[in-house]
This record gives sequence, structure tokens and C-alpha cells, in this order.
Amino acid sequence: MQSRRYNYLRPVLVVACLMLWVGTAFGQDRQEVSGTVTDAETGEPLPGANVTVVDEPIGTSTNVDGEYSLQVPVDAEALRFSFLGYDAQEIPYEGQSTLDVSLVPADAELQELVVIGYGVQEERDVTGSVSSVRSEDFNRAPVSSPEQLISGKVAGVQVSAGDGSPGGGNLVRIRGDNSFSAGNEPLYVIDGVPIDNSGNNAQRNPLSFLSSSDIESMTVLKDASATAIYGSRGANGVILIETRRADGDEGRITYDGSVSTSVINERVSMMSSDQYRGVVQDLAANNPDRFGSAADALGIANTDWQDLVERQSFRQEHAVSFARGYEDADFRLSLNYLDEEGTLRGSSFERLGLSFNYNQQLLDDDLTIRANLRGSQTQEQFEPGGMVGNAASFNPTLPVRDVNSPFGGFTEWDEALAEKNPLAELLLQESSGRALRSLGNVEAEYRIPFVEGLSTRLNLGYDVQSGEEVFFAPTNLKAQADASDPGVVARANFTRLNRTLDAYMSYDNEFESIDSRFDVTAGYSFQDFKGEFPELVGLGLDSNIFGAGTVSPASEFEASVTEVPNRLISGFARVNYTFADRYLLTTTVRRDGSSRFGPENQFGTFPSVALGWRINEEPFMDDVDVVSSLRLRVSAGVVGNQEIGDFLYLPVYVPGGPQARARFGDRFVSTLRPNAADESLQWEETTNYNVGVNFGLFDERVTGAVEVYREDVDNLLRVVPVAAGANLSNQVLTNVGELRNEGIEISLSGAIFREGDFTWDAQFNASTNRNEILSIGGGVAEGTDIEVGGIEGGTGNTVQLLREGESLNSFFLFEQQFDADGNPIFEDEDGNPLTERRIAGTPDPDWIFGHTSQFAYQNIDLSFTLRAHVGNKVYNNNASNFGHLQRLTDVVPSNLHTSYFETGFDQPRYFSDIYLEDASFLRLDNVSAGYTVRTLPGVSQLRVYGTARNLFTITGYSGPDPEVPFGIDNNLYPRSRTFTAGVNIQF
Repeated sequence: MQSRRYNYLRPVLVVACLMLWVGTAFGQDRQEVSGTVTDAETGEPLPGANVTVVDEPIGTSTNVDGEYSLQVPVDAEALRFSFLGYDAQEIPYEGQSTLDVSLVPADAELQELVVIGYGVQEERDVTGSVSSVRSEDFNRAPVSSPEQLISGKVAGVQVSAGDGSPGGGNLVRIRGDNSFSAGNEPLYVIDGVPIDNSGNNAQRNPLSFLSSSDIESMTVLKDASATAIYGSRGANGVILIETRRADGDEGRITYDGSVSTSVINERVSMMSSDQYRGVVQDLAANNPDRFGSAADALGIANTDWQDLVERQSFRQEHAVSFARGYEDADFRLSLNYLDEEGTLRGSSFERLGLSFNYNQQLLDDDLTIRANLRGSQTQEQFEPGGMVGNAASFNPTLPVRDVNSPFGGFTEWDEALAEKNPLAELLLQESSGRALRSLGNVEAEYRIPFVEGLSTRLNLGYDVQSGEEVFFAPTNLKAQADASDPGVVARANFTRLNRTLDAYMSYDNEFESIDSRFDVTAGYSFQDFKGEFPELVGLGLDSNIFGAGTVSPASEFEASVTEVPNRLISGFARVNYTFADRYLLTTTVRRDGSSRFGPENQFGTFPSVALGWRINEEPFMDDVDVVSSLRLRVSAGVVGNQEIGDFLYLPVYVPGGPQARARFGDRFVSTLRPNAADESLQWEETTNYNVGVNFGLFDERVTGAVEVYREDVDNLLRVVPVAAGANLSNQVLTNVGELRNEGIEISLSGAIFREGDFTWDAQFNASTNRNEILSIGGGVAEGTDIEVGGIEGGTGNTVQLLREGESLNSFFLFEQQFDADGNPIFEDEDGNPLTERRIAGTPDPDWIFGHTSQFAYQNIDLSFTLRAHVGNKVYNNNASNFGHLQRLTDVVPSNLHTSYFETGFDQPRYFSDIYLEDASFLRLDNVSAGYTVRTLPGVSQLRVYGTARNLFTITGYSGPDPEVPFGIDNNLYPRSRTFTAGVNIQF
């Protein structure tokens, strides 16, 4: 395994250069200027307002009383005063020692813009289900991927870490699962560029290339009215990510740095060496014929294998940015670095990223050019794939090392099917990945001067990825020693290119004569994807000395190059109509053509319509002072899902397996065979109905929304069995059935307390979703179940199924029976099963809750986020696989799960619902506390902070963690508790 290089000099050099640059400003003659910044309408002080010297890196912020003090160069030309939500002011500097300023609130309507597909809209005009989270409301704990920023923040959006690995992926669901086999992940659009959700072998999570320090807002589009503009990719919802810009700053440098440490919360509950030794000896004493060999295999060591592969991990993150605004242009440049160890040895994640945003106004502000460019390099080390399970099950009475072992000096069993020494896999095997990614776009918007309200926009974007996964397993690794060609070196490369072109026109104008406003958008979109995946595998190494550096020691080679192109072309249009400033209509249509479907089904049309009513604008609401806003929304529409592989409608030829080679002379040549295909393959279509109410109370001090929705999915894509001879395989991907999701979402936000120096803001959301399979067709016999949810233990066992009338992936298990003494029983006196397998629950929660509170007192801030799932079930596969006595007699004596002490199972009972547990939980996701100083010379603001992530979880689940993707807990990378200390400095 290669040692890691910690690049600590990178952030140090960046910060050093930063300090040198800022330090040049202190060589000037200065005069102290002080004063107060207030609200021009109320006279109230504005704490945290920015005061800067124009064209100089000098500034400060006002204190809780709106007061400031600043050392200003005597030759300064002007001071600039700005505050979020207010119009900035520049005041000439003429040697004043006191300068009081009153800022005027900006136009409220301009502050309520919501990003939507291909444009923005005033929040009060939105007729679809749209939720936006800005950077100040993000989760404040350090994260490796942007999805985690909104975990627990948006009703109807589930964000769960797939596991605890560094840089690991997340399960993101908007209003539940919508498909059997096509993708259920939302579409991500970054600065107007829709990206491909496909992963690669060199990264755990392709979204981890994006630093959270560069993100300004994340907007979630949930219903068809909001997502139909994205047509065939809108069925699972859309997340729009907008990155930070300069915001008119007169030269601002920001540095954010943090260090963290993490420890594993819980591990798989296996017997200790003393417990295991005692159980085996007792069993052997009572039944030597069956358990005598297990007793003979007992060692004298006391090895905690899980402890040997775990560690306390460390993390460092640094981000520095420079933003500058001019009269007709602005730019922002940022550099970020992240180095994160995993809590399992052998795993790590490292990222170095650079981003640049530029905006330019030309032609009397009629032409706007925007450019967003970013690039990153990620380097990851992967722990051995079976290490978690092997560490749990390897015999705890055996030592780590055996000097006589041919397997690198590590203790191993002779049997090929036995579990492997986890330390041997960790130290002898190498698995790593490196990925480069660059994403960007250039957008030109021209406001046509001779037609009021008419503009045209051209957006050119790209997303290019390349990288390599490297794998090396030496000949003396036990798993390789049992192979026909011991020793493997594999190098898998990839290159992906995504090119985007959007061209559209917008017309936005008000017609007072008919009391109407029209906002019309129409355009064309082209997106082209191409992937190339060359791979070279060398088998049968005659030397391990070169490691993963070369395949030349191999005696057998397997090489392949796979090219995967696909293309999407579209036309789209949207009309927003407002009558009398209170009646709203939105219609949207998009027509997509996708190369992923056959000629008869390549094109699909996806329309939507929505109505809105601003009830608070009606005359009968004039005397209802408590209600400041009230809007009713109703929408319906159709969206699609095309997230499947390419060319699955064609019988594409692929190489046959090693057992299907043909002999020519003294050589065996691989055959070519066609894949199974369904020429009639077509889009999944989701018909969505949504009713929502937005409200504001007490002059918007309390705001909220309630949504009720139903989604009917037709032409579901699923791999199903087919009759022998009916196709080129016994399984094929086809359109098979219908699914329904129904749910309710509730969101509340409020300024709970505002008195003097103390404030308390809170947000709460709750959502429930129920899905039901309406039918399974497509050649599947009526009433036939499709078994899913494979588990460890036995061969081909499953514990979930798809059945008409039930939820997706419902658990299918026996109801466990008990005798009078509380002992589990399975058969009656005649040996017949006591019960039949039946639906026992689902992995999806009945309710999801999220709550965030933010407190501030003078310079102190405190925030926390709670998240809860209620009603979700988890199948404890670790207990069912390791918690029975057959583990002592199967292949080799293995460690036992502590559940054996409760069940006493002699044989495996994989289908007993005793292993299906209520995994409801309440988790304190993160807590953050900080202290801000605004009086340091030359420093606008300095904030020191500390955070704790995953601080506690209250649950009745007996496994390591109740939040398990898809509901089957089997050897997952353990989650950890993280503590962070950091500093944010603005100059």
C-alpha cells in the first residue's frame, strides 16, 4: 500500500502570500474614522455592515450597535458601506474623523428572486413546488460533498450518507423512489450545466469535486410545474446549484480553514475473544463430534480485528478567495484544499480545487457576459472491499502474524472459501483512484433595446472528466494464492465529455391596459455525452516487486476499450401569466429526443400547467393584518426518466466469458455474443399532481408552506426474467408496470425571538411519502412477485420483493414465533412451518423530520440541526449472517454475532423477522458555535468556530447505525462522530 503525501505546504503558502499582500497596506499614513451605520427608515443600527476603503484591501464590520472604527489612509478617495438587503453607498473621504451613514433598504421584490430552470422568478410568482436554501442556512459542519449541505433542510428531500467513507456518496431522494431500475437520483444543474449522475471507479462520489465554500445556494424543484422544463430528466426532481460571485465587493479576501478529528460511533457487535472461547469450549464439551474441531482451532491470542482496522482520523480543509467588483464588472477567484483520512485504515480522500467567476456588462448594460470555470483533482485510497466483514468474522483467538505463513507472514486459513485476514488485505493490497474534472460555462445575455422586455441568451457549457483506478493484489495474498493465475494488476482509465448548448429567448413585459404581465421563454437545448473506458488487467504475476507500477510481470492479459456516446436534443417553452397581480398561470412544455431509445420511441413530450392565487391581495383580506402573504398553488404535468444504460434497445455484441471461448489450434479465442434487448424500450413517464399553500404571518416573521402531491409512474423500467428462447438471455430490461407516490410536506420558518442583542431563528419541516406498486406487467404473469434485496448468507437469498399493492422493496419474511418461555420456535410437533412468509414492513420511513435553530447574542452564534426518521425498518444482515452456530462448522470456525446470546440459533434463520428491526431515530446532525470579532485593524471580520457532527443518535436499532440505504445492514463502512475547530477571516 502506498504511503500518503500530506501537502501541508499548499495552504501555508497560500495564506503566507495573502498576509504579505495585505501587509503592504499598512505602510501608509492613516487616520482613524469612526461612526454608526443605521437603517434609513427605522433608525435601527445595522450590526455586521461592511465598511471598506474603495480600491484598498482595508475594511471592517460594525458591532452589535452598528458602530465601527477604521484606520483609513489619508490619500483614500472614498469609503463604501454595504449590508445584505440594502443599497450600498460610496461616500467621498475628505479627512472626516466621524462619518455616520444611513442605508436604504433595497427593493424588496429584487431580494426575493428564486432560481428556476432557464431563468429566475420572483418568489411571490412561483406556482410550482420550489425550495431554496442559501449559504447562510447551510449545515455548518464540514462536508465533502454539496448534498450534505441541505440534509434536514427541505421537506420531502431525504439526504442520507451511503456510509461513513471519506468523500463517500449520499442517497438523495426527492419525494421517494420513482423507479425499479432506472435512476432515482435527482438531476443536478451547476451554474446552468446539467451534469451526468454516472459514477466512476476512481471516485466514491462524483459530486465531491465541488467545494462547499464555492456554493451560494441550492434550489430544489419538486413538482412537474417546476421540473417539466427539464423534460425527460425531471422525474426524480432537480437540484440547481449556484456558485458564489463577487456581489460588488470592492476587493475582499476571505480565508476559511478548519481541522477535524473523527472516531467511529459503533461497530458490528461481535463476540470478544473470551466470549467466543467460552462459547466454543462449552459447545465442544457437550457435543464434541460437532464442535470438537472448532475447539481444536482455538488459539491463545486475544485479537480485536475490528479495532486493528479502525483509527481516529484527521481532516484539514482550507479555502481562500478574492472577490472584486467594478462599476460594470466583477470577478471571484478561489482556491480550496481538502485532506481527509477515513476511520478505516487504508481509506482517504484528497481534493485540490480552483474556481473562477466573471461577469461583465457591455453596450450600456444591454449585453451581459457571465463565465464560470472550475477544476479539481481528487485522489482517493480505497479500503479492501471485504475488510469490514472479514474484521467482524475472523476468529478472535488467532494472532495477526504467523512466521511460517506463505501469505506474507499473516495468519490465514488453508481453505479457499474461508474469510481472509483483514490486516493482510489492508497491508498487501493496493487500491486507489485519481480523477480530474473541469466544469464551466460561458453565457451571453443580450437585452434587445428596440423591443421592451425582449432578451436572448446563449449558454455554452462543458463538463470533462478523466482519471484512473489502480488495483494491485500480490501473489502472496491469500485470495490470489487460491486463484488459477495468482497476482493481479489492473489499470482502468476513463474519459467523459459532456457538451451543452442552450439558446433561448425571453419576453417579460407588463400591459397595464389589461392589467396583465407576460413572462415567456422558448428555446433549444443540445447536450452531447461521450465516454471512453480503456482497461488493462494483468494476471499471473511472476514478481510482486513492481506493485501497481506495471503489468509487465503478468503472464495473462485482458484488455478492453469501451466507448459510450449518447445525445439529448430538446425544444422547450414556458409562459408565466399574471392577471390583476394576484391570478397566476404557468404552462410549460418540453420535447426531448434521446439516443438511449429506439427509433420508434426516441422522442417524448412533457407538458405541465399550474395555477396560482395570491389570496392576500384580495380586498376581503385587507383587514386581516395577521396574514401578510397567502398563495394557493395547483399544478399537474408529465415528466420523464431516461437514466438507463445506452443502446439497451439493440442487441449489442460483447465478448463472451472465459467459459465460452472457442479453440483454434492451440489457442482459445473469446467469442462475441449479443446482449439481450427490447426494441420497444421507452421512457418512464411520471404524471404529477400537486396542491400547495404558501403563507406568511405577522409581517413575514413566520412563513411556511404545505404541499400535498400524487405521482403516478407509468412504463417502469425493470430487468425481469423472460421465457427460455424468447430473447438472448433469461433476463431483459423492459417496461413493466406502474407505481404511485403520495405524500404531504410541511415547512415552517420563524423569527422566534428578537429582543436587544439576542435573536433566535428556527426552521422545521416534516414530510410523509407512501409508494405503492399498482401493477407489474411487461410480460410478467399477473400476481407474480419479483424478488429483490439480496443478502449475505447462503446462495441467492433475498428478503425483499416487488408485489402489486405493496411498497417498493417491501420486506418478505416469516413472523417469528416464540414458546411459552420466550424462546424462538419455527416448526410444530410434526415439523411443519408455523407461519408463511409475509410482508413485514418497508425500508422507507413513514415520516421524515428536520429542525434547525440559530441563536445569536452580540458576537456569539450557536446553531444546531436535528433530523428524525420514523417508521423505517432495517434488516440486520450482520446478525443473521454471523449469529448462528453453523458459523463454527461451515468452512472454518468464525466469530459469532452477539445476537446468538439472545436467539440461541443453531442454524441460520435468514428469513425470520427477528432480524427486522424498527430503525426509527433522532439524530443531532450538527452543532456549531462561533465568536466573531470585528474590531481588528485591517481585518473586516474574524470568526472562530467549533462544530460537532453526528453528536448523538437515539434509536432502538441494535446495529451500528439505523440509517441504512435500502434497508439491509451488511458490512457497511462505519459512520463516525466528528469534531472541528476552524477560523474564518475576511479582509
